[in-house]
Amino acid sequence: MRVERLSPAEVRPLRQAVLRPHQRAEELAWPGDDDPRALHVGVRGESGELIGVASVVPVSGPHGDWRVRGMAVDPAARGAGVGAAMVDALLDHVRAQGGTRAWCDARVNVAAFYERAGFARVGEEFDKGPIGMHVPMARDV
Repeated sequence: MRVERLSPAEVRPLRQAVLRPHQRAEELAWPGDDDPRALHVGVRGESGELIGVASVVPVSGPHGDWRVRGMAVDPAARGAGVGAAMVDALLDHVRAQGGTRAWCDARVNVAAFYERAGFARVGEEFDKGPIGMHVPMARDV
């Protein structure tokens, strides 16, 4: 499995399809996406289609200095290591940039995935309206 660097525009269609089907892909341009220090990655399936995307952006918050966000894996590709490979690539990037701690707002239904990747819950669950319940998570890099 090969993780490749993508542009911000390339991650948006899968972000939209998996994470926010109620929005248009163009609406999923998020703060930090165009920061030159940000990293957007993806994994392609056997036919060349993107089956996973994820991003990390330098955004200091109460739980760290880099934010992992927009992790989306095609449901047919889940459980095959796509997400873990992308998290590893994102954390390698954070380390290379001198970052010390990565954080995310994880959907509650995928918190166990992030825990397996070394993240820990650092706050209470909260509701993000139409996209559901989330929990803040973080880990040292």
